[in-house]
Amino acid sequence: MESHGDEGEPSAMAKPPKKLPMSRKGFGTRGQSIQLLTNHFRVSVRRMDGHFYHYHVEVKYEDGGPVEAKGVCRRVVDKLQETYASELAGREFAYNGEKGLFTAGALLQTKHQFVVVMEDASSSGRTTTRRSSGGDDGSPGGSDRKRMKRPMAVKKFMVEISFAAKDPMSAIAEVLRGQETENSMEALRVLDITLRQHSAKQ
Repeated sequence: MESHGDEGEPSAMAKPPKKLPMSRKGFGTRGQSIQLLTNHFRVSVRRMDGHFYHYHVEVKYEDGGPVEAKGVCRRVVDKLQETYASELAGREFAYNGEKGLFTAGALLQTKHQFVVVMEDASSSGRTTTRRSSGGDDGSPGGSDRKRMKRPMAVKKFMVEISFAAKDPMSAIAEVLRGQETENSMEALRVLDITLRQHSAKQ
């Protein structure tokens, strides 16, 4: 008995559709009009020949547990940038507080691992009291107390930064001109993170 396989070449797996911003073809005619206040930023791109680099970031506690709070991750990455500026080629970061970090130009290595030591703000300003025993020379007795400030505790964080992708800098300029390309979504993401970070530091 002969067995026959399927004839012809297997069909290639369909690629997922590219997601691009939707173009507006007009204005709505139904619904309720509202007043909306927005912030506008003037953005220009000076370099068109370079690339912006996307890196994946993992921030963990010393015991290996993941850090999930955005505020903590941002403070850790800010401290990392300050402490290890030379190892990072002096690059400025655009960081979203989670897993995504972007730089204009590549870091020195495709994978970096750092230990970041930070002061624990929750322990700052705490004081303890200690009874002082009375002296033979008539000094105050045990009812008096001395206030002693505790030394600030520190926490260690483990940070891993690994290369994920790179995209042409020209994609940002094209987005600013309203042109849609295959890199438009990534360029919009970089712009959003950069503007949010810049606004927060004002």
